[in-house]
Amino acid sequence: MDSEKLTRSYYSKLIRLPSVQALSIWVGAEVGLSLVRSLFDGIGYIAGLLVYILLNFFALHKRVKTFLAMMGIFGIIYLITSFLPLIVSLSFGLFIPLMTYIMLIDYGDLTSPALSTGIGMISGLLTLPTNVGLFVAFYLAVGVFSYLYIILVNRKGKDVTGIPSLKIVRPFLRAMSYKREEEVESFLERISTRINSSIVALKLGEVTIILPRIHFGMYGRVGSSLFPYQVEEELNAKAIVFHGPGSHELDLASSRESLKVAREVSEKIRSGKWNKLSFLGIAFSSQDRFRITSLVFDRFSLNFAERPGYGIDDLPGDLWDISLKTNNFVVDCHNESLKEEISRRDETALKEFLTKRWLMPEKRVLRVGYGETQLDRKCEGVCNDKVKALVLDDGEKRVLIIYVFANNADEETGKLIQEKFKSRFDRVILVTPDDHSCTGTSFGNLYTPAEPCPALLEPSEKAAQMAESRLREVEAGYMIIDVKTKAIGKFISIMIEGLEQVGNFAMRTFWIPVAFPYVMLAISLLGDYLIKF
Repeated sequence: MDSEKLTRSYYSKLIRLPSVQALSIWVGAEVGLSLVRSLFDGIGYIAGLLVYILLNFFALHKRVKTFLAMMGIFGIIYLITSFLPLIVSLSFGLFIPLMTYIMLIDYGDLTSPALSTGIGMISGLLTLPTNVGLFVAFYLAVGVFSYLYIILVNRKGKDVTGIPSLKIVRPFLRAMSYKREEEVESFLERISTRINSSIVALKLGEVTIILPRIHFGMYGRVGSSLFPYQVEEELNAKAIVFHGPGSHELDLASSRESLKVAREVSEKIRSGKWNKLSFLGIAFSSQDRFRITSLVFDRFSLNFAERPGYGIDDLPGDLWDISLKTNNFVVDCHNESLKEEISRRDETALKEFLTKRWLMPEKRVLRVGYGETQLDRKCEGVCNDKVKALVLDDGEKRVLIIYVFANNADEETGKLIQEKFKSRFDRVILVTPDDHSCTGTSFGNLYTPAEPCPALLEPSEKAAQMAESRLREVEAGYMIIDVKTKAIGKFISIMIEGLEQVGNFAMRTFWIPVAFPYVMLAISLLGDYLIKF
């Protein structure tokens, strides 16, 4: 199940609201028109609207845009009911379900429908309803129905995850609305599990390559999204953190946990207890649909995996167990957005590759160069303006790795980089660390891969030139660091399954509570008419 594709599907349904100024003008115009209507319908008409706006402002004052948007939509309904005097007092009840949905971010499952119902009733009373019994029955029926629907949605989630739906969703919605990531992390720490994780460090002269059994998510500053940055800051050295096999089940529970691991890893690397390696050469190979570039040593290999034409994104986490047994480790280059999901066929191909024995004819001299520069202008999908270049040379083959902080890349972005350098290098590889630090942080597209960007070429050229000018013969060594930490684990799969099932149910049924007041209105008016008749 593609968690990011599923999450993107629901995230795309969020609406980007106009500016506060535009919404204020909209609501102000409706208040003005309602004031004019009150000259014909009585002072209660405008009084009811003003009180409704005021009370909802108190309830939603933390989300001014949302408040103004909802009042703007309600204003249209309220103006229409001014031509239907019999239902003016009931019109506030028509909006109870929608206001309940909006309030669920800030208030509890019972408080939200109770608050929206109470605000509607108080406002409606100011319009002086002619049938108080009908008025009270209508509002209570709509409020109770809204609450029952919330109970139903919660139970759907609890059946799948063991946790009511809104207890999972609410922290994420609050984080999105108020940038309160601590609520999300508090929830993630409650559901996380203790794991033993491994971090591979490969020292190539002054350059340190880190490949952790950690996924860089969930998003923004939540979880281990900042892990590559934290390691770089703690090491304060020439370091590159690559993305290994595994997906969001390897997200750490909080940024605090991520920083703790980054510090532990950095301390071990600074200790200098390296296992010395003899270099055997650079190898180019193909394994089914994968193109693999390998840095081969006598008892260790680092393999950069690409899947041209099909895309590559979050290789199966089981590959780690094989790598730890064979000392053949795979880097998920994460450099081409998926066109076809990673399948069992692909997993089998990589497992076969990681279990094969390297037969290299002789030892070679390894030369390594590192360069780093910055983007001059923003490129869409790039999370950080830092661009890195790593040049690897074994005397026969020369490889350039361009490292960009992004969450994957468009296929054309990789082609742009390859075209730029293909005449100077035997292989050119674009690599991203699946950077989630700039994903899900604002309304819009949830995940944007690095788009083709001419502004990326000049910094890449400068970084590559710098790396070539610093090309030096180096000694190599590696270490495997074991850490104990807290990760989301298998619960992420349960969450995604819950999102799929409950999300599908909610998308099919959310309109029922919204339509219910209108059905009740028709039934109430018909009943009142028949009783009088």
